[in-house]
This record gives sequence, C-alpha cells and structure tokens, in this order.
Amino acid sequence: MVNIADPVTQWAFMILVCVVTGTGLLIAVAFFRRWQQIRYLRYVHTLRRKHRPILAKLLSGAQSPSGVEALRELPLADLELLLDPLFSKRKLPERCVVFLQALCAELGLIELWQSRLAHGHAAALQSSGSGAHQVHADRATMRYVLRAKSIRNLGMLRHRPSWPLLVNSLDDRHADIQLVALRSLATLGAPESFAVLRERLHAIAPGKSTSPPLQALQAAMASFDLTCVPALLPSLRHPDHQIRWHATEILRTMVCREAARQPGLALTPELLTPPIVELLLAGLPVDTSAEIRARAAEVIVFLADPRATPVLRNLLLDHLWFVRLRTVRALAHLRQAAAPLHLDIRECLRDDHWRVREAAIQTLLSLGPEGKRQLYEHFLISPDRAAREQIVEVIERTGLMSALVEMYSAGTKGVDALLVEQLASDAAPLGLSGVLRTLNPEIRQRFLDRYLPYAQLIKMMLPEETRPEVERADNLQQVLEFPPCLAA
Repeated sequence: MVNIADPVTQWAFMILVCVVTGTGLLIAVAFFRRWQQIRYLRYVHTLRRKHRPILAKLLSGAQSPSGVEALRELPLADLELLLDPLFSKRKLPERCVVFLQALCAELGLIELWQSRLAHGHAAALQSSGSGAHQVHADRATMRYVLRAKSIRNLGMLRHRPSWPLLVNSLDDRHADIQLVALRSLATLGAPESFAVLRERLHAIAPGKSTSPPLQALQAAMASFDLTCVPALLPSLRHPDHQIRWHATEILRTMVCREAARQPGLALTPELLTPPIVELLLAGLPVDTSAEIRARAAEVIVFLADPRATPVLRNLLLDHLWFVRLRTVRALAHLRQAAAPLHLDIRECLRDDHWRVREAAIQTLLSLGPEGKRQLYEHFLISPDRAAREQIVEVIERTGLMSALVEMYSAGTKGVDALLVEQLASDAAPLGLSGVLRTLNPEIRQRFLDRYLPYAQLIKMMLPEETRPEVERADNLQQVLEFPPCLAA
C-alpha cells in the first residue's frame, strides 16, 4: 500500500502531475501552432488562386481598371504575399518588369519598401550609436527579413530613384542586408551609385572599413555597364597597389563579360575615355605589381589602338612567368589583335615554364589556320623533345588528331601532312593508331595506302647506324596493320 501521508510520496505525485501537465501543454501548443500554419497556408492559397488571373492579365499589358481596383482593396501585406512568388524568381522577363514596376508604384508598394529602408536604417543607426536601446535592436532584428525583401524587390524592379536608400543599406548591421543591397545595386546599374561604391572600395581595400564584404563589393561593381569605367580612373591611379589591383580586376571582369556578349568587341577612346586608354597602354603594363600587369593584358587585347601590339609583345617577355601566362591566354580572345603576334606566341613555345608553353599551344590552335601552321612548323623543327611531347599531348587531348588523319587520308600536303608522318613515325604512333581504329575503314585504308610507302622509303634511306629507327618503322607498320576483324 502507498502511504499518501508520506511527504516523499506527495512530492513524487506533485512532480508527476507537473510533468503530465507540462507535456499536455506542449502538445496543445504544437497542435495550435500547426493549426495556425495550416490556416495561414490556406489563406495564402486562397488569396493567390483568387487574384492570380487578375495579376497575370495586368502583367501581360492588358488594361484592366477593375482588376487594379480589386488589388487596391487588398491590404499591403496581402499584396506582398501575392507578389512574392514573382520576386522570388531569379530573373523576370523585361516586359514583365516594366508592367510590374508600374503596378507596384500604383498600389503603393514601392513607397512602402522605401519607407521600410529609410526607417530601418535610421533605427539601426540609433541603436548602434547609443548602445543602450536594446528594444530598438530587437525590433530591427525582427524586421530585417522585411527590409531584405524590400531591398530585393526594389532591385528586381530596377527602380533607379531608390539607389540612395540601397547605398545606405550597406551600413546595416546585418551582413545579409548588405549582401542583398549590393546585389540590388548591381541589378539597378545606376551610374550615380558606382562612384559611391568606388569610395567604399577605397576604404575597404586598405582595411579602413570592414563592411560590406570586399569580394561582394568587387563582384557588384564588376556587374555595372562599361559606361561606368571612366569612374574607375581614380582607383586605377591610386598609390595603394591593393586598390589598383581590385580596380584592374573589376575592369577586366567588365570587359570580358561584355566581350562574351558582343563578339569582336573593340574598346575605343570614346567608350573608355582617352585617360583610361593611356593608362592601359603606358601605366598598368609597367606596374610594379605582377597581378596588375597580368590583368591589364586581358584588357589591352580588346583595345582598338595600334599601340596595343608592342605593349602586348613586351608583356609576353615579362620576367615573371605568371604575366606571360595570362598574356598568352588573353591573345586567344581577339583574333584581330593576335594576328600580328603569331611569331611572338610561337616564341613562347620555348618558354622555361611548362604552363606558358601549354598556353601558347592552346592559343595558337585557337587562332585558326595560321596559328596551327606556326605550331606545326615549330614541332617539326624543334629539337626540344619535352616541348614536342607537350604539343602531342595537347593535340591528342583536343581531338585534333582525328582531323589531321582525315586530311592526310584525303591527300592534303604541306605542313599538316609532314606533321602526321612525324606523329606516325616517332612522336605518337600508339595515339595515332588508336585514332585510326575509330575511323571509317575507307579512311583508314587510304591512310595506310599513303603512309606505308613513305615508311618503306624512310627505311631504305636510313643508314646502318640508325637501325633502331628502322626497327621502330617496322614496329609501326605492324601497329598500323589491323587484324581482319578490325579491317573489315
């Protein structure tokens, strides 16, 4: 029997009651929260299902005063819920952005978002300045998601008048807000904001400031249009090499992105302004920083200026291999500027660093027939076995071997034919044999009909001292003579 009067028993009973009551309360709260979530999701689903046809009609450009009035009757919070799926997309069609911006302005959403940014920024400054208003800090923390969405929405709409508010948001104490603001500024592309971001770069690069993050700031500035390049002049001339380096990287990224959009891009003084062009031709290529010289080369190849050729030639002779490497790679991007430099690129095939040699091989292959001819001639006359093996490796890796064999089988003469015979005789017989096995039997037979008499002629012409080479020719003939199952 349990003694109810025992104090230990009473305490145990009280603890049991508390545990059961607490568990019941937790279960009740969980069910209540789940009920709230279901109710909210049903409300959002009903809202979107009811007004989505109206919204789709307005965004298509159709005039619907009744639809606008129906949306105007909704609270601003409901309008945000209705439009949030649109803003959550990574990119909106240009036509949709125009109508969406007009609709948001008419419904008062843009004014609401701007107000959030202005008041949120003021509250953040007040709380961080006094250090005693914990209530303001807590409220700012609770509202930061709404501020982030407001910044995102203004950026998606490309609402240029809002750029000062977005710039002010870079001082927000939340790192996420700073990143969203930078992305929105990059999407807006307002030229006025580029100069402000440049000044922030001057403060962050030397370590005078820590926000916003330097890499994010650099990426945002590089997303602006080329028309903003003249505003980079103070950064490119700055005495601090860190600022010059970041500015050169921003310029390089902007130019390469535009070159990908516009094949055959030419940077004229009208586009970059004469001071920028002069700096690219006379200042950055002789900078004390190798990183700056290397990145400058990737911009100079796009200059529509005859002085660019000797500057690039000097960069190909730079004392640091990294600069030579980036310059050789850059010459593959612009055919017009690279044409007079074929011989200079060919000289890079003798470079001491293997990465420079490989980049020169890739660049010559990308420069069309003339570049390939220079590469093949160097292969045929070079006594450097390591360089020859490197060229063979690139030819095999790029799949060029098949094209060379097909041309040789078709009777092509000249440097291409000499190269194939060299590859078959000594340089890459096994690799060429593997290519032959994958080709059409007719092409393979034509290749053998042309090459085997050449191999026999070489065998007769070789003296006794070169008997190992003769044996290699015999072995090659055996390699190239396929079994009946493969020759069928």
